[in-house]
Amino acid sequence: MRTLLACCLILIGAAGAAAQVETTPPPAVGQEEYRIGPGDVLRIQVWGRPELTGPVTVDATGRIQLPLIGRVEVAERTPAELGEYLTERYLLVDPSTPAVLAAVAQYNSRSIAVVGEVHGPGRYPFRSIPGVWSVLLAAGGPTPNADLTRVEIVRGEESTDGPQSVTIDLSRGIQKTPAEELPALQPDDTIVVPSVIASAAPGSRIQVLGAVRTPGTFPVSAAETVTQAIALSGGFLPNADLRKIRLTRTTSRGIVSYQLDLQGFLYDGQPRADLPMQPGDTITVPREKSFMRSVLDGFLRLAPLVTAGVSLAWAASR
Repeated sequence: MRTLLACCLILIGAAGAAAQVETTPPPAVGQEEYRIGPGDVLRIQVWGRPELTGPVTVDATGRIQLPLIGRVEVAERTPAELGEYLTERYLLVDPSTPAVLAAVAQYNSRSIAVVGEVHGPGRYPFRSIPGVWSVLLAAGGPTPNADLTRVEIVRGEESTDGPQSVTIDLSRGIQKTPAEELPALQPDDTIVVPSVIASAAPGSRIQVLGAVRTPGTFPVSAAETVTQAIALSGGFLPNADLRKIRLTRTTSRGIVSYQLDLQGFLYDGQPRADLPMQPGDTITVPREKSFMRSVLDGFLRLAPLVTAGVSLAWAASR
């Protein structure tokens, strides 16, 4: 009966919801339905309960915090699946709770960063990851100083073989660059568009990418070491993994990659982590995937059960 009631409420309120909730558009034919990921901003709508309605951000472990029911696992669910699940959870705590709708307001788990010579550098979220040119156009397009002959794509995901980067030539323009020649982008990639001005003095600059506050390109003269370069980019984000900093360097023997443990260097005094910077170096700061944080969240998942038990016991005693 509760499931039937929830379905009826959804049908009755669907027309009004369009004006109140930013809903997720249906996927195109043959396109996989969007599944929620860390960093996404969701809009939760509980009919007639404004205190339970509003935006919420998915944390790094794929969970959200909601009134009455506490922390909820949402990663890999579709918005429709999440709405049904939340309806069931709220009905356990408060049988008078009406249906719940969930929608994605910001697709941050599928974002691409664009730095360098574009009109609007920054991080851009997408419902589905587009091609390189589409991302560059979303960032305002290249500036007149852009060197399109050596655009670099830095992979955001960790790799056992070191940082994955690809250099591509976009100088032929959007019409004359076959799409099959361009690599497919992945969530959390960074597109680096260098400057022709910097090209006049090869290797005179360094790059800092990943989990820092202001990723970008900086003069090598402004930072003597890796830690100084990261400080120049605004410092680490809270979810930065200091144990796996990656330094990519071009040498006479080709591209060399170093993995640096800055956490051990900063807190345990381990040597040789804060390497001196050289012209053309690229530092990539990955995001942390903490096992201990996942364990802690596992304990925290018990909190909603305790809350539900207390609520039901209080209701029974009335």
